[in-house]
Amino acid sequence: MPENIPEVEHVKTGSYKVENIYLIESSFTREVNFSAANGEITNELNIDSEALESTDAEKFGVTLQLDFIGKQGEMNVCNSKIKMIGIFEKLGEPPLPEEVFKRINAPAIIYPFIREHLHNICLKAGISNVLLPTVNFKI
Repeated sequence: MPENIPEVEHVKTGSYKVENIYLIESSFTREVNFSAANGEITNELNIDSEALESTDAEKFGVTLQLDFIGKQGEMNVCNSKIKMIGIFEKLGEPPLPEEVFKRINAPAIIYPFIREHLHNICLKAGISNVLLPTVNFKI
C-alpha cells in the first residue's frame, strides 16, 4: 500500500426521517348561494406552525395549521381550518440543527398535505380551482 495516499476522514452523518403525517383537525363551511359564474375566488390564508415537546429525545412532532378564507368579491365563499402533525425521527447527528429543521423543513414537508386536503374538500363542495400558493418557510 502506497504511503502517500491521504487517510480518508470518516464523517458522521445523520438525517431526519418522516415517521408519519396525521390530520388532527379539519373544518369547512361553504356559502350556500355561491356560484362559480360570479367570478374568481381569491385566497386569504394564515399559516402557523409549532414544535411539540417530546419525552423521546430522538422523536418530535411539528404541527402546521392553515386558516383559509375563499372570497369572491366581498363574499366569503368558504372557510376552512386544517391542522396536521408531522412526526419526525432524528437519526444520528444531522448537519442541520434540530431547531432549524423544526422551524423551516418540517412545515415545508407538511404543507403539501394540507394543500391537497383543502383542494379535495373544495372540489367536493363544488368549488374548483382552489390552489394554495407555495410557501417559503425561511421568511
